[in-house]
Amino acid sequence: MAAEMIGSTLLNYTIVEKLGAGGQGTVYRATDEKLGRTVVIKVLAPELTSREANLKRFEREARLASSLDHPNICTIYGLHEVDGLHFIAMQHIEGRNVRQLVAGRPLELQSALSIAVQVADALAAAHARGIIHRDIKAGNVMVTDKGLTKVLDFGLAKLLDERDATREHKSDIHLTEMGVPYGTATYAAPEQASGQRVDHRADIFSTGVLVYEMLTGTWPFQGKTSVEVRYAVMYDTPQRIAEVRADTPPRLQEILDRAMAKDPDQRYQRIDDFRDDLRAVWREAVTAAGTFDDTSEIPGAAIPIVPRHQKGAGGGFGRTVRRWLRGLSGADPAPTSSFPLSSQTSRATATPSASSPQMSYHETSQGDGSSANKSIAILPFRNLSNDPDASFYEFSLADAVITELARLRSLVVRPSSLIVKYQGQEVDPIQAGRDLSVGAVLSSSFLRVGERLRVTTQLLDVQSGEILWSDRIDASAQDIIALQDNIASRIADGLSVEQAQDVAPVVASGPATSNAEAYEEYLRGRDCHGKFIYHTLAREDSDSAIKHFERAIELDPRFALAHCALGGAHANRVIKGFGGTEDYEIAEDEFNTALKLDPQLLEARMHMVFIFLSRGEKDKARAEIERLRKEAPNDVGVHFIRGTLYRLDGQYERALEEFGRMLRLNPAERVVVSYNRARIFRYQGRYDDALLELDQGAALEPDHPLIKTFRAMVFYLRGNSDAAVELLREVLDKHPRMDGIRPLLAVCLSASGDPAAAREQITERVAESASADHDIAYWLASAYALLEESDLAFEWLERAISLGNENRPWFETDPSWQKLRGDPRFESLMHRIEKQQLERSNTS
Repeated sequence: MAAEMIGSTLLNYTIVEKLGAGGQGTVYRATDEKLGRTVVIKVLAPELTSREANLKRFEREARLASSLDHPNICTIYGLHEVDGLHFIAMQHIEGRNVRQLVAGRPLELQSALSIAVQVADALAAAHARGIIHRDIKAGNVMVTDKGLTKVLDFGLAKLLDERDATREHKSDIHLTEMGVPYGTATYAAPEQASGQRVDHRADIFSTGVLVYEMLTGTWPFQGKTSVEVRYAVMYDTPQRIAEVRADTPPRLQEILDRAMAKDPDQRYQRIDDFRDDLRAVWREAVTAAGTFDDTSEIPGAAIPIVPRHQKGAGGGFGRTVRRWLRGLSGADPAPTSSFPLSSQTSRATATPSASSPQMSYHETSQGDGSSANKSIAILPFRNLSNDPDASFYEFSLADAVITELARLRSLVVRPSSLIVKYQGQEVDPIQAGRDLSVGAVLSSSFLRVGERLRVTTQLLDVQSGEILWSDRIDASAQDIIALQDNIASRIADGLSVEQAQDVAPVVASGPATSNAEAYEEYLRGRDCHGKFIYHTLAREDSDSAIKHFERAIELDPRFALAHCALGGAHANRVIKGFGGTEDYEIAEDEFNTALKLDPQLLEARMHMVFIFLSRGEKDKARAEIERLRKEAPNDVGVHFIRGTLYRLDGQYERALEEFGRMLRLNPAERVVVSYNRARIFRYQGRYDDALLELDQGAALEPDHPLIKTFRAMVFYLRGNSDAAVELLREVLDKHPRMDGIRPLLAVCLSASGDPAAAREQITERVAESASADHDIAYWLASAYALLEESDLAFEWLERAISLGNENRPWFETDPSWQKLRGDPRFESLMHRIEKQQLERSNTS
């Protein structure tokens, strides 16, 4: 059809070339033979004009749109029909759309604001005539080389009005797969995403998304499927612009927060007000930049400015890697710690399946334009010699490179927890890179012959499949340290080119150890610990790991990584439910020793936050996590801990924001994020939202014990205690060592009228776990409250508070405490929390 159109004539328009195609139709450049001018012809897809009601409504809308006379609106010359072929003739604009202009890189502040004000001005003119665009997006905003902005396609979205859509389209109103979005998923307002009626405020939301994209180089709401994007639009909080670029006026964040408010009533009610606020920030920006010699010369409206990218929004490994970095897409930040942090994060999190589409349902390339967001996955090394005695190198050598690269603040590295599943497998590295949502993947193999190792390694661009760097490295098995450092430094040197001063890489001052035997013991320990954490949960694997770490320390007492790993092995015994207080004591001693030897060890410092909490030192925990946030802003574990602390303080919105950041940093954290957000929605009484969150996690891990646990607690709060009991018993049948959730089962059993069975769940192991954990202590207190054992209930509630659980909004609404809220002891404890929080706020 398209080829047949070239050279043909529609009325007085001669088709010259095809410009593009999508679900709305096909776009051509044409010549108006009457007036001798170039025009654009959009031939509408037959399925959009086949229904008479749709067509007539669209014709009315298009005629209204054609009456708009505004310098920032693409002029519609006419709506025509020839032999059943419906097409629009419109103004031809030389330039690029915002999708092409941004291309994953933030625009200069003045440029972005100039475009934004012009778009808002165009919409103000349209709204004044009662015309809603409904599909503001990067592809519908053209910018000339001189910065003049034109909004396209007024009226076209009306064809897809969901109120009159056919029933088969109702299930996918965005139709992004076909390229015919009713409010493209990334830009659609929440009311569009949920299929509700929309008004002019949907255009305000979409314009806010567009401005965010121009300022950051990426979208505020992301996902790998249209469902995930819709969900993000309705529930997620975007990353703050100041975290991506340093020149953001605080007022601008406030403006965008208001424009992108979930509730239309909380947004700007008039596009004029949004435009005026943007214009005010633009005037401040041009004043600060000295664009005008005399401030009195600054016009009231934003004038077109030649569009430019933000300086320094670029990306090494020689010319090839620099080119790759500049065009890097899909580079989502990810966790950089190798060991789990707590029972909350130690569960395996599934990555999206290989069958999932790689590209998000968006229009522009994935990249936030920040030099701080280069992502890489290090796959397990393949053992070409099939030597069982050398198999420990497969995971441990990759794990060691990950640990070394994690010291680069400007590089995000997928953690060992995500790459371990590839060990011993035949893996397509490009597919693995797609599954892990990274920009690059390191694929390596080794051959051990006697005391010699030959390592072959390739760094691959995931998007193009191009080999960015390859090398063969020969080394002595006694010099494995130098081998690992060689690989890590080759990658780090390339990826740390052109880094801004405030994100300079943090690199160790020297090698971890000079003792080759100690380092091999450390690697063997990491291998055993990896098996324990990610595969077996077997006590013998934990014991083996500890023996190797202890041997490494015996060989080199100043080996900081070995001390840290030994502490992590003991801490994870407690986390997994079969350790004791002595394990935590050993862990603390080892972490302290490690930090004396290397104060920058991220893994040790994050573990110490939980140890501070177990000792009741919440202020110390807070101070440490805030330091870590500044030093390691891309580490997902840091945001998990911050979210946990906010939850424990009853600051639910801030907690939700941190968990949302986790997901942006690494989409593979969906499971952990799901049950943590669900428990907060549960506190807020938002049970449908909680179940929706849990469904998101269950889609990846249907048998995840914590997904099921918090689903059970939603059932309990909705009055279905029997279903909650059944689900919790199912979890404990499969995971009998998860003693920490037995108090929750006791709560549900009490509510269902079986106090004797509830008491059976409260064992010595439960009390031991509760004595060191802020959540389990509260759950145990709640169980005693329902059992009407008030002394024990208040004893454990006080213990929970001393461990840092100050979630007063939940304490005051949790139905488990209904009978005890009038007790003076309850009021005294709530007053204590209030006083402590007030004192902190006054000193902060």
